[in-house]
Amino acid sequence: MKKIWIAWERHRRTLELVRVLDGIALFTLECNAPRVIRYPFLLFKTFFILCKERPDLLFVQNPSVILALFSVTMARLFTPLVVVDAHNEGIKPFYGRLNWLMFIYHAIQRKADLTIVTNHKLAREVYRNKGRPFVLEDKIPAFSAVERTTLAGRHNIVFICTFEKDEPYQAVIEAGRMMDPGINIYITGQYQKAPGRIIKTAPPNVVFSGFLSEQNYANLLYSCDAVVDLTLMQNCLVCGAYEAVALEKPLILSNTPALRSYFGPGAVFTENKAASIADAINHVLANKETLENQVKILKEKLQADWQEKWVDLNGVLEQLGTGR
Repeated sequence: MKKIWIAWERHRRTLELVRVLDGIALFTLECNAPRVIRYPFLLFKTFFILCKERPDLLFVQNPSVILALFSVTMARLFTPLVVVDAHNEGIKPFYGRLNWLMFIYHAIQRKADLTIVTNHKLAREVYRNKGRPFVLEDKIPAFSAVERTTLAGRHNIVFICTFEKDEPYQAVIEAGRMMDPGINIYITGQYQKAPGRIIKTAPPNVVFSGFLSEQNYANLLYSCDAVVDLTLMQNCLVCGAYEAVALEKPLILSNTPALRSYFGPGAVFTENKAASIADAINHVLANKETLENQVKILKEKLQADWQEKWVDLNGVLEQLGTGR
């Protein structure tokens, strides 16, 4: 069975899944032009790939909703099976003002042969929309050749951030203002996307790393005392949590049912408010050794559980292939 995966943006989840999918080719298409140019360009590139490859099984990453919609409709001309790997905003838009587009989301879930999601609440949403869901969390990533680097603080925390709408980065900056100045908070990502006044008025112990290469990013996580990854989404399993577990670092995560149910031992859960975040950081630093040991146990459990689900997913894919 010839398999390909198409994505319109680079994402760690996709990279990790492709690494363990036998004989699959990944096509990551990116374009930074305005939407009126970007979408036609990416659709043309996708169309060209499908014409050339003629796969038996097509995986697509959602977002993009446009890519997913195209794949479950027009791509049927080129491939009999379409599997959508749906991130949170591939199931439902973050902003309520976009809910009028839900008929498109529902159509994608109905027409896809399989929709892969990261938790059972999202799976129930797909099932309600007459789709076929499969729950598979992110694979714990494998970092190779990480190196410890010298960081500026007496204690160093890394907040994984992309300065997107669902990340309470302002609360993290305010938390830094409330803390011992010897505790440095490194914030990753392109801080230029945030309002300039927020960056300029940040306290001295908040360090904006800017966009980092894969190697430098891994080295930063490996060198810190704990990792923070927060979200305003209720059903989101944040990528940074998996990365922290991979490097056996204590976690500070948003206090949501989805995160609590999957990341238990080794994680401290906080409200997305400055005072709560500051308290969580202080708690982690006071209990660092205990939390590190718990994360090691959590890592083994998550890896074993994921492998079982991966075997189940491959069985489902085989059934889809033989059913056509």
